[in-house]
Amino acid sequence: MKQDNADFTVSFWGVRGSIPVADPDYLKYGGNTPCVEVRCGQTLLIFDAGTGIKNLGLALADETADHNPDINLLISHTHWDHIQGFPFFSPVFRKGQRINIYGGHFLSDIRTLLSGQMDLEYFPVALDDLPADIRYYDLEENPLLIGNTVIYHTHLLHPSLSVGFRVEYGRSVFVYATDNEIISDREMPDFNMENMSRLISDADLVVAEAQYNSEEYLTKVGWGHSTVESITEMCLRFRVKHLCIFHHDPYHPDAVIDRMVRNARRIAGKRMTVTGAREGLKISIQGRVRG
Repeated sequence: MKQDNADFTVSFWGVRGSIPVADPDYLKYGGNTPCVEVRCGQTLLIFDAGTGIKNLGLALADETADHNPDINLLISHTHWDHIQGFPFFSPVFRKGQRINIYGGHFLSDIRTLLSGQMDLEYFPVALDDLPADIRYYDLEENPLLIGNTVIYHTHLLHPSLSVGFRVEYGRSVFVYATDNEIISDREMPDFNMENMSRLISDADLVVAEAQYNSEEYLTKVGWGHSTVESITEMCLRFRVKHLCIFHHDPYHPDAVIDRMVRNARRIAGKRMTVTGAREGLKISIQGRVRG
């Protein structure tokens, strides 16, 4: 059934990588770690549970005071910057709230991984003591069918691996692809190039990490992160319509990110829209930007 893309929106609650930051020079883009909210009609998807998920939880509490719609949380990987906000996500303390968590790791399951950071040595409330109805799903079925969306997932190139997600809703496509290292075509593993091709080809909006510029990357090869130049060129290669650069380095103040966005726009020219992810930004997949 054809969907109305006017209700396909992406909102940013945390856009910073590695660690949260708080400084006057970081106010434009924000300092919270990754959390992106996607609305596909009545279906609510949340990508990652960095510190940005705390404010999202407060907003959801106000919105859903008289009802409990399902919350679907998809975790790209469990490095701390992508899960450290989960214990402060207020819906987990709401009795009867259904929360479906999707994730996984080749060493352990998503429930075990999340429970580790909530051990009593680190946090006063254990995972099993949360009153919400939390259900855990390891990423095995591909694609996932959640509400009225079809979601494909694939591994990315990152230490201990990360997962990228492609959301198809109606005739439009959103991609979340953070924590992925893009190296030269000559050196890039075949599986990663194939995975990126399947993930981002012809997407309407790709949220992808661009933590470094090309000079910085020379001393950070193997860290699992990409340059703004490489992800821009990759998205052009696979006909992406709109790239939103994400997972900003904690050592990059606003002025540095501004330069990176300008550089990506220079490379893209008129072939692709480029935006720098910032807290409070809301994008319609149809291309309208608000916030």
